[in-house]
This record gives sequence, C-alpha cells and structure tokens, in this order.
Amino acid sequence: MQKIYVRPISMSYGSDARKLIKSKQALPICANKNLAFGKLEITTRGKKNQIKTININQLKNLPSRLKKEVLKKIRNVTQKRKKISGLNLDTFKIFGVLNVTPDSFSDGGKFNKLKQAIKHSKEMINQGADIIDIGGESTRPGAKLISVENEKKRVLQVISKIKKYKISIDTRKSQVMVAAIKKGAKIINDVSAMDFDSQSLSVVAKLKKPIILNHSQGTPDIMQNNPSYQNVLLDIYDYFENKINQLTKRKFLKQNIILDPGIGFGKNLDHNLNLISNIGLFHALGCPIMLGPSRKSFIGKVMKDKDSKDRLGGTLAAVITGYNQGVQCFRVHDIKESYEALKVQEALNSI
Repeated sequence: MQKIYVRPISMSYGSDARKLIKSKQALPICANKNLAFGKLEITTRGKKNQIKTININQLKNLPSRLKKEVLKKIRNVTQKRKKISGLNLDTFKIFGVLNVTPDSFSDGGKFNKLKQAIKHSKEMINQGADIIDIGGESTRPGAKLISVENEKKRVLQVISKIKKYKISIDTRKSQVMVAAIKKGAKIINDVSAMDFDSQSLSVVAKLKKPIILNHSQGTPDIMQNNPSYQNVLLDIYDYFENKINQLTKRKFLKQNIILDPGIGFGKNLDHNLNLISNIGLFHALGCPIMLGPSRKSFIGKVMKDKDSKDRLGGTLAAVITGYNQGVQCFRVHDIKESYEALKVQEALNSI
C-alpha cells in the first residue's frame, strides 16, 4: 500500500505571506499568517518513491483519492496548535537544558549540585526560557544506563525547589516520570519516545501530562554505531504516526503531544542536516514540533571542530532554520543568545 506525505515549501513571510494568503495563493503554517507556504511537495512512498511539487491552487486538479489524503494532511499543517500546559504556541517556546548529571556531553558536572541547579534555573528563566527541562541521566553518545533510584535522587530534590517554574522531566524511565510529576513537573520529555521502558506508554496515558516524543535509533551506548534509514524523513514520520496512534487509542489527547526528530540520536551528519532542512514535513502529523540542535556534534562535523562547548553559531543557524519552517519549541543550552535570535527573527518575519 502506498503512503502519501506532504511537505509545505515555497515559504513567504510577513506582509508577503499575508497578501498571498488573502489572495488564496498560499496557506498559513499552524494558523500563523506571517508564515505561509505557496507550494507542496507530495511524496508517494511504495516500491519506488515518487515526488511531485504543486502550487496550492493546483490541489483541485489532483486525482480524487490523492486529493482526499493531501487535503487531510494540509488541514493538519494549517490548523492552530492548542496550548500545552498553559504555553501559547502562537509564539516560540524555549526549553532551557538543566543537566543535573556529572557526565552530560556539554555541561556535565556544572549543575549537579542543588545550589548550582537552582541558580542556573533562575538565570535561564530570566534570560527567556519558558520551561526548565531537567534531566538526571546523560543520553550522550556512549552514555551508560544509571539506576532509577540514582536518577530520582538527582532530579527530585531540584524539582521540589524550582517548581514555581514550568518544568519538563527529561527521562526514559516510567518510575522517574511518575515521581517527577508528583513533585511538580508538568511535561514529560522521553528521548526514547516510550521505547526504553515497557511501562511508559501506559504510565504516560494514565498521567495525561503533555509528552515530548523524541525519536532515537538505538540506546545511547550504541546509537551512533553506523545509524541507517531507508529514508530518514519518511521513516521518522512513520515512527511518529505510530506513536501518536498508540497514545490516542488510549484516549490521550493528540494536542498534548510534541514531536522531536531527535537530532544526534542515532543519526549521522547527513541525517541531521536533512531533518533540520526539511523539518516542516512533520507539521502534517498535526502536532507541535520541537528542535534540539544545541551544541550537537553535527555542528562540529560541519566545522571540523570537536569542541562541544563552543557551537553557538551552528546552534543558532539550526534554530532559525527550524523557526522559519514553523517549529514552535526549541531545546537549548544558550538561552540569552537563542532568545535574542528568535525574537529578532520573529520581528523580521512580521514586517
């Protein structure tokens, strides 16, 4: 059976977008009239992938079955995203990374003491973060598994001290999810998209808290050992579609699902660049999108520089590329610079 995928392309911004939408030559991304697409890339996946590009006003000329499927996906692309845990997704949202670990790839050991973690949380909020994303287990390439008790010990005391802020819990473990929500976390961020822990699906469905589904291929200790895909974009799209169906069958609200293609999680350089360049494809699933390129190794590979502590320029380039395709959420370490870049781009896109 053939599958159909649509990606909004030929983007326009600000007054150009508004004019084209008004004249019905373009459609808005997620109801944002300052961001519009005038063409669609339609991919038919079967034994051989076929790709065609059409203008928005050519939709009526499509064969009936294809038109029905394409229009369904366009509705997902264009519809307004609802609030998640009180967060208005009409504007960008920044998830500030708080690793309370001794071994995270970029900032391990900097914030794994309670006082340091509290101070850094306050700094990130003051600099423009909307959510503190707290993690107690490193998922860097090559990282080893730690126990549930050790992970809870690292995160719970911090959550209890910073719960006046909006918090997401970055964990693969259902027991940590439950404990963190009880302490005050509002969102679950699972880098394994519920694959790591067999209880996670039922726990997430029961908790009914928003979840970020992060795609990864393999576990952190082996995920960078020659990752491969038939088509990285379409494979991850299918993966997300399956996860959404698993949750909605358990009466979990689709509006509370955020999709993160998982930059650096079982992807090589070409995979990562392809995902960032074409991330707009995932709008057709009807969920908000998160992008987490912050300080990732793909930047070092492009620049032929292995130092993970100084990848700000590459991070901002990826963030803005995502933003200009309608990505709503960004998980980053450098809050001030990311906030400024996004705020200026938002202003430029409104003219």
